[in-house]
Amino acid sequence: MTTSPIPRFDLLQRDAYLMMAIQFSRGCPFNCEFCDIISLYGRKPRTKNTEQTLAELQTLYDLGWRGSVFIVDDNFIGNQRNVKRFLRDLLPWMIEHRYPFTFMTEASVNLAEDDELLSLMVETGFYAVFLGIETPDQDSLHVSKKLQNTRHPLVEACHKINQAGLLIYAGFILGFDGERTGAGDRIQAFVEQTHIPQPMLGLLQALPHTALWERLKTENRLKLKEQTPIGDQNTLMNFEPTRPIDEIAKEYVAGFWSMYEPSRYLRRCLHQCLSIGESNLEPNKDHIDRKTNPQPPPSSRKQTMKFPLNKGLRLVAQVIWWQGIRRADMRRQFWQQLIEILRKRPQMFNLYIGLCAAGEHFWQYRIQVRERIAEQIGYDLLSPSSDSLKTHPVSTVLKVPETVSH
Repeated sequence: MTTSPIPRFDLLQRDAYLMMAIQFSRGCPFNCEFCDIISLYGRKPRTKNTEQTLAELQTLYDLGWRGSVFIVDDNFIGNQRNVKRFLRDLLPWMIEHRYPFTFMTEASVNLAEDDELLSLMVETGFYAVFLGIETPDQDSLHVSKKLQNTRHPLVEACHKINQAGLLIYAGFILGFDGERTGAGDRIQAFVEQTHIPQPMLGLLQALPHTALWERLKTENRLKLKEQTPIGDQNTLMNFEPTRPIDEIAKEYVAGFWSMYEPSRYLRRCLHQCLSIGESNLEPNKDHIDRKTNPQPPPSSRKQTMKFPLNKGLRLVAQVIWWQGIRRADMRRQFWQQLIEILRKRPQMFNLYIGLCAAGEHFWQYRIQVRERIAEQIGYDLLSPSSDSLKTHPVSTVLKVPETVSH
């Protein structure tokens, strides 16, 4: 990582991007059975040095980029010593350059255990983090060896991260060995309780070279002869699960269908944005060298998603047109919530509008999920008369709504 050159950001058509991307580290210290990160990149997280990463950010700055930057690490906080060192050096750079960027990244849930790290991330301009929660079922977390998610209550961890100042995106999985009936319902309840706007729900896949792959291969449970595609979120599992596949598939489809029901989705977006930054965490004044940076960090100014001006104006116009005018079923809720955001948390306007815009994708995608799984199972799992649909394509009972593309 320390010999990685600065990416050729100058070759990008930057106006075509909503955010830029950089990488600080590779690898993850944990040992989740289903994850291929540790087999690809190892369990000893390797990082770039601070000078490298600041040089990449300076390059973006000099090219005129102003907006959000995605730090695309496997687990940004895998090497906590190095990441804290980087953040302490990033803070004066951000202050000197008047906060030209905001950041999002991926991290493990144990982020909630480190107040200093949370404070550093918020002070340096992080506005969001993607968490691999997977499931609220403790027995499934133990089976999958995702033990870092069992040390503290997950709901409390999410609330702490959110209240510290970070929007939460999260991944969830169905199909673990020994999984009890209703796992999908429990994921839905967890999502509603934590107000996570965009839960990424998926069916478990055994990836080559993972511990899960090797175990299932030994147990003769892999569906190798069927050449099941790997990596497609809407493909049924590529191994024999411990409970009926129809049951798992139905919970998956029902989960997507319910969680991305428009009114529920918009309500979660509102509550998440209203609760961001309600923490009692105090900024650590030792983060800054007062001799070179006498001004304190704008800790009271919560960072949020940034859009280039032309993209931002176009996005606002599209969202207002589709959700505030065209869609009669959500028009009233849209304006009520938008007014509430502007009245209570105007600094979250960009983030809230961005989440609303993403809803246009998910409202269409949930129909695709239902259709794809129905094709593989042979009938529509959500229909009251599922058996009668086994000879009819699901598209005959679903009408795809007109949506705006982004």
